[in-house]
Amino acid sequence: MEMNVIDIFRKEYLPGSTISIIYDAYSSAWRIPIILLRHALENGHVGIVSNYSGPLRLFSRKASTVGLDVEDALAGNRLAIIDLFGTRYGSRESLPNVFYLDKVEPETLNPKIDRIYTGQLKGMIAGRPVLRLVYTLDGVSLLLGEDNTLKLLNQTLASKNDQLPESILVLALNKDVVSKRFVAWVAGISDYVILAKSWTEETGLKEALYVISAPYEEFEPEMYSFHVTKARGMEKLKVKKISP
Repeated sequence: MEMNVIDIFRKEYLPGSTISIIYDAYSSAWRIPIILLRHALENGHVGIVSNYSGPLRLFSRKASTVGLDVEDALAGNRLAIIDLFGTRYGSRESLPNVFYLDKVEPETLNPKIDRIYTGQLKGMIAGRPVLRLVYTLDGVSLLLGEDNTLKLLNQTLASKNDQLPESILVLALNKDVVSKRFVAWVAGISDYVILAKSWTEETGLKEALYVISAPYEEFEPEMYSFHVTKARGMEKLKVKKISP
């Protein structure tokens, strides 16, 4: 039986978890982190996106493929974006709840982001559940290098435990851009690890999702077929279990 991709997660285990969505160059699974973001916004969370991969308009267009209106969410104080790509390359948008730094450098990046959380975002997130999306980890590695990215992620995990212990941290990662060492480390620090694989057949592109790790005692690895449908919104991504 087919189900929505969001249903592979046990919602009672999402608060406080780190979720890694790992996919390859031709996979459609880059949409999964965004659909997690949409689901969170629809359930009362504040979404905070750290954008490292392309101009903000590109992120908005990609979000629209799963029915998420980024500008509407920004204007409604449901979403904030810290635009590191725009900061680095001078691609800036005049939109509410979009924040830029003076520069992007590994030594000062996390303290500057923390100041946005404790300053401009303090009122927005007070008393509300938060989902944080790093979009994308491979984008961070291209800007700052893999070693710096891993150090920054260590710092992010530590500060998350102190400042927003119940927040959900979603890490989007195209594994074809980074080293196996990098992928292994990211998988090792995550509560949920979702691996997407794509391949071609005569009938077209095929994809599978492997749920490799989840934060509950009775968990067993699972495998699903995965495809993008013509449906809209939360119905866009479908999975079907093909292994116990």
